[in-house]
Amino acid sequence: MGCCGTIFDTFKLFFLMFLDPFLRCARCLWPKSRKSIKGEIVLLTGAGHGLGKEVANRLAELGPVLVLWDINQENNEAVASKLRAQGSTVFSYKVDVTNEQEVIQVANRVKQEVGDVSILINNAGVFSGQPLCNLPSHVIRRCFEVNSMAHFWTLQQFLPRMIELNRGHVAAVASIAGHQGVPYMTDYCASKYAAAGMMEALNMELQFMGKKNIRLTTINPIIITTGLISNVKSRFPCLLPLLSVEETADAVLRAILKEEEEVFIPKRSEYLKNLVECFSRRTRFRILDWVGYGFDPDVISKQPKKNGSEIV
Repeated sequence: MGCCGTIFDTFKLFFLMFLDPFLRCARCLWPKSRKSIKGEIVLLTGAGHGLGKEVANRLAELGPVLVLWDINQENNEAVASKLRAQGSTVFSYKVDVTNEQEVIQVANRVKQEVGDVSILINNAGVFSGQPLCNLPSHVIRRCFEVNSMAHFWTLQQFLPRMIELNRGHVAAVASIAGHQGVPYMTDYCASKYAAAGMMEALNMELQFMGKKNIRLTTINPIIITTGLISNVKSRFPCLLPLLSVEETADAVLRAILKEEEEVFIPKRSEYLKNLVECFSRRTRFRILDWVGYGFDPDVISKQPKKNGSEIV
């Protein structure tokens, strides 16, 4: 019986492996319809500026209850006030997502004042852009605390209820830099690799727990022109463009509404990543150098602050 079971499981596995590319093609031809988030409680970190601000504006149009978190209270409240004036239900909280105890305290307030968060979007991020040997230790720590560790603190507060209900959605804004090394971004790449790896492991964990109705979405944009980094360049902008905050926010929202597991923005950046990974490190460098995509680390419009990196 044990031998027969093993043979049957092996047959099922190979059949699924054979079927997988056809299912992928089918999803491309007949994409999943967008879900409704009207009335859902959506918590967004890093909502007071840049990408988070634009995502908040687009979410508000769909009728959820928005919970906006940001370390900058003034910016966060400005976003919330604008959306309230347009008729949206919005709650704003000042939170340093790197402070575990503060996250716990504010999360408890959200549960009491708003309700159970059903969609969590970990968007807050920081960037420095310096050679590894020049990176101060506090900048490295801050990069990991915001881009990686903060995901653990928010998930530990809101995921248990999702598991209890077997319902919910977690989205993480990672980066193409979480899949491909980039010069002068060692701390940023490492922190984004960590975030992407955590989401992949969590997906496996939830599958083993049988919580298949909790959706995870990992979002990997390329360089976004937020004004933080100047002198960004792309030798072939038709292949690898410099993304605007607005178009990135559109893609983020689309990925969440379609419950996509992992998206690269733009889509063709994923194909380039997969191609580059087939070669040795030396050849990968030659390809990336030829593409001419990146920035000059000596020309950054905002220098890192004393308490950490600037927020992207």
